[in-house]
Amino acid sequence: MARPGERRTSDRVVGRSDHTAMSEDTTWQFDELHPGAYRMLVEGVPAILYIDRPDELSTNLYTSPQIESLLGYSVEEWMADPELWKQAIHPDDRDRVSLANEESNRNAERYLDEYRIITKDGRTVWIRDEAAPVRGPDGTLLYWRGVMLDITERMQAEEKLRWSLDVLRQTLQQRRELARRLQNAQESERQRIAADLHDDPIQVMSAVDMRLQMLAEFPNTVTAEAIAGIESEVHAAIDRLRSMLFELRPAALDREGLVPALRVYLERKAKASDWVVEVVDGMTQEPDPDMRALLYRIAQEAVANAAKHAKASRVRVEAVSAGDGVTLRVRDDGQGLGTTVECWLPLDVATGDPALGA
Repeated sequence: MARPGERRTSDRVVGRSDHTAMSEDTTWQFDELHPGAYRMLVEGVPAILYIDRPDELSTNLYTSPQIESLLGYSVEEWMADPELWKQAIHPDDRDRVSLANEESNRNAERYLDEYRIITKDGRTVWIRDEAAPVRGPDGTLLYWRGVMLDITERMQAEEKLRWSLDVLRQTLQQRRELARRLQNAQESERQRIAADLHDDPIQVMSAVDMRLQMLAEFPNTVTAEAIAGIESEVHAAIDRLRSMLFELRPAALDREGLVPALRVYLERKAKASDWVVEVVDGMTQEPDPDMRALLYRIAQEAVANAAKHAKASRVRVEAVSAGDGVTLRVRDDGQGLGTTVECWLPLDVATGDPALGA
C-alpha cells in the first residue's frame, strides 16, 4: 500500500482542476459517477482521500485537495515528490510506519496506523491513516482506497487524560505515604508518652502513694517536713505532666505557626539540658495543620534522639520553604560527626512528593 505522493513520473496524476482523471491504463470505472457530485463529495470530507494502484511501485493516482488545509502542501507539491510523505513523518515514528506499510503491501490486507506528521509550516499533527484493498468480482486486487484523518485534538485530549491519571496516582500515593508517616509519628508519640509517664509522673505518684500509706499507718510520724516533701513531689509531677501536654501539641503550633512552636520547644529543652540551640526561619508560607504537626513531630523525634543517643550539646533546626513544601533540617554536634535529619514535606497533603533522609 503506498502513501499519497508515491507514483511513477510517467503516470498522469489527478490535480485540483481534474479530480476524476485517472491514468489511461487504469481499470477503475468512475465514469458512472457524475464529476461534479464526486468533487463535492471528496472536497467536503474533512480528511485527505487517496487512491493507489496495486502495482510494484504502488503508484499514487489521486490525492484530495484537503492535503493543503491539513498539512500545508498543495496537491501538486505532494504528488511531485514520491518521498515527501516519508520525509514528513515524525522521525520517532518513521521506521515503524514504513515497516507497517511494507507489511500491508505484502499481505494486501487492510492498513491502519496512527502517527505524527510534520506539516509544511513545522507543526506536528497526528494522523489516522487507513486504507482498504478494493477487489473485482474475481477477487483481483484493483486498487487501494485510503483516508488520512487529523486526530491531533483526540491525541492531545488522551495525553491530558493520561497526565491527569498520573497526577491522580501520584496524589493517592502521596496521601498513602503521608498517612503512613502520620500513623508512624502518632505511634512513636504514644510509645514516648507511655515511656515518659512510666519513668516520671507515675513513679513519682507511686512514691507519693507509698509515703501517704506509711503516714496513714503511723500517724504520729506526720510532720510538716514530711508533708512538704510530698507536696514538692506532687508539684514536680504536675509540672512534668504540663510539660508533656505542651510537647504533645503546643498552643503556639496552631496559634503562631511551626517555627515559633519549635523555638519554644527548643528553648525549654535548652533550659533543661544546657544545650545551645538555634532555630532558622526560612519559611514564606505556613503548611496546613496536618503537615505542620507532622513536621513538628519529626523535629521532636530528631531532637529527642540527639539528646538520648548522640549526647549532643548544640542543636540547630532549620525550616525553609522549598517549592510547594517545607524542608526541615535538624543538625546536632553529637558523637562522631554529629547527625543531620532532613525531610521535605508538601504544604498540604495533595501537593508534592514527600521525601525523608538522614
